[in-house]
Amino acid sequence: MLLTSGKETYKAGKVILKEGSHGVAVYVVTSGKIEISKVVQGKKIVVETLGPGDIFGEMSYLDPAPRSATAIALENTVLELLDKDFLDREFNQISSDFRAIICALVRRLRKTTQNFAPSSRRADERARIKIRISFEEVGDFFRASIGNVGNIGSGGLFIKTTKTLPLGTLLDLEFSLPKSNQVIRTKSKVVWIRSQDMSTAKLPPGMGTEFVDMDPEDKQLIKDYIASVGSP
Repeated sequence: MLLTSGKETYKAGKVILKEGSHGVAVYVVTSGKIEISKVVQGKKIVVETLGPGDIFGEMSYLDPAPRSATAIALENTVLELLDKDFLDREFNQISSDFRAIICALVRRLRKTTQNFAPSSRRADERARIKIRISFEEVGDFFRASIGNVGNIGSGGLFIKTTKTLPLGTLLDLEFSLPKSNQVIRTKSKVVWIRSQDMSTAKLPPGMGTEFVDMDPEDKQLIKDYIASVGSP
């Protein structure tokens, strides 16, 4: 029997866990419904709906890393918080070899979930591209970073970088397309990230961004470029 350390009550629409946040709390649903979702290319994708008896939050307990999804109460919901000392005792009673297997499975699941975001179908055509880009948090003009653009579309681009920023961060971008002297300056929002420990040779670390209020002429310039080289 699971040992709990307290109850938490959430009204319908209340966010319980936010994708990209930190925490190791594990919950069991006593009553109500929970929606588990991810943000993919700026759109919410519902992964699962949980009900009484279901457990969530376990991935970040077994593999301490930012939360891989958002949990929202769909209706008035009561949760029980699993006691961490109890979980630690139970987990540590398992052999070290089996613990390693469990953690490897969790990391693989997390990587699969993370990689789901960039592989989801996009509404706009995109093109692979290798250009340098300057990016910085809006208003932070003294901490500009340089990365490489992995692919680009009229709605956003992927920045290859190990200096990923939290979901929702607004950026000032500056870049030029190949064989173009026109500098594109625009705001962009981070809509998904792939950290270095989640990356592979084919899926490098970085962050997907969505253009915000881009100048129509710049957007057309990107569309024309994509049309000229073809999408991947």
